[in-house]
Amino acid sequence: MKKPLEIEFISHATLKIRGEFGTLLVDPWFLNEPVFNLSTWKFPPAVVPPDEVVDGIDYLFITHSHEDHFHIPSIDRISRNVQVILPAYDDHPSLRAYTVERVMRELGFSKIHRVRSWDSYLLGGNTPLTVVPAADSRDQDWENAAIVIEHHDATILDINDNVNDVPLCEKIHARWPNIDLALIQSGGVTMFPGCFLMGEAEMREAAHRRKIAFREQRRLLEHVKPKRIAPFAGDFGWLSDRYFHNNWANRTTPLLFEKMVKDNYPDCELVTLYPSDRWTTAGVDRRHPGVDWENMLDEMRAAKQRFQPKIDAIETWLHDVSLEDLVERSQLRCETVAKWMTKDYIDFDCRFRIAVDGPNAGFGFVMKANPTDGFAIDFDDDGPVTQTLHVEEHIWAAILEGKLMWNIIQWVGKADQHVEFTRDMGRFWFWLEYHIDLDTKNIQAIFDERLVPAIGKAIRPRYATFPLDNEWK
Repeated sequence: MKKPLEIEFISHATLKIRGEFGTLLVDPWFLNEPVFNLSTWKFPPAVVPPDEVVDGIDYLFITHSHEDHFHIPSIDRISRNVQVILPAYDDHPSLRAYTVERVMRELGFSKIHRVRSWDSYLLGGNTPLTVVPAADSRDQDWENAAIVIEHHDATILDINDNVNDVPLCEKIHARWPNIDLALIQSGGVTMFPGCFLMGEAEMREAAHRRKIAFREQRRLLEHVKPKRIAPFAGDFGWLSDRYFHNNWANRTTPLLFEKMVKDNYPDCELVTLYPSDRWTTAGVDRRHPGVDWENMLDEMRAAKQRFQPKIDAIETWLHDVSLEDLVERSQLRCETVAKWMTKDYIDFDCRFRIAVDGPNAGFGFVMKANPTDGFAIDFDDDGPVTQTLHVEEHIWAAILEGKLMWNIIQWVGKADQHVEFTRDMGRFWFWLEYHIDLDTKNIQAIFDERLVPAIGKAIRPRYATFPLDNEWK
């Protein structure tokens, strides 16, 4: 009797897929360690112990280099003998296209196979895993990738964070007209309004006005036409006091996704998965009690209480920094970045100010870019800007010391918006995210010793992790 395809939902975008071919792990972030500069946790938390997650893995696939899909401390738990499969990003040859492979080789993984767009890798020699590239219209977000697995009893699409457009969906449907299950981001999170400088009443009003359109999800349902759809990769939570408001200000809930599907696509079966649940074509094997989303904040507080020792350890660690000579050290970092970061892909015109606040600070600088003059960082520019990002001095010092990353500073600062949001503002932040840290995106992987000379070139797989005693008992 042939083995059925089984998908075990570990947490966030981490899937453990078993079939005739063996076992495939996708997008590992299975530790209860926060990402986005140690601000953002998984909710509900992961419940499958790490040793169980990595047990028996034959293959590992990583869709892209974002920390919540490419979590180096989680990856460090995986045997170096597994076969690693990566997208080739063949339409975008560049150093950035090799970010994941460079880290994996530094970690000791040597069995690495890169798959070109729309090509297949045969799992177990007979089960095609096909790489679906980012939509052609995604000129900045091209590193995202999806996969299709064609098993004897089911065809599944893990489109993940690969934001789609109509032509991409139509191409998927033409090649695979009978998708049994599609997994797509449940709606994700935004930095607005929780990461912006405003009072609670104004923030609640902004959160109330915000509309969740589910554009990518609707395009998938209307043009790929899967039999079933499973929302995932949007299970974020904020547990420290300073960010707890983001739980109501910055995220959606599965209830909104469920309502959208039931109201508009009643012929598509909704598959809701919680950590440790398992899906086959026969249905879902429930192993998790679920979440009372109507009282989500109460459940968040319970998670906060459970992880409070870790939250406190992170806060103590982030305050253990030097606040001496902040201006001089900041100027040196900015000079290094301005000299060595890429000057390509600037098709926007925008100006941001970073304001470092605190008794030992009280200074700032302007980051500005346009197609004619390129990119510059200016400590003497007092001109108007579109946005000011206020950053506490110990957070900025932690960035200078290599404890946090500059590319995701927005998650740990407070933005003061001076004008209506524009496309150029979004493109500038996205560009900075990929280039401001000299091709580095993860705290545990600093490629360029010029970024933080004190630590040199370092892959630090267990850096900035704070395990608790008996955490998985």
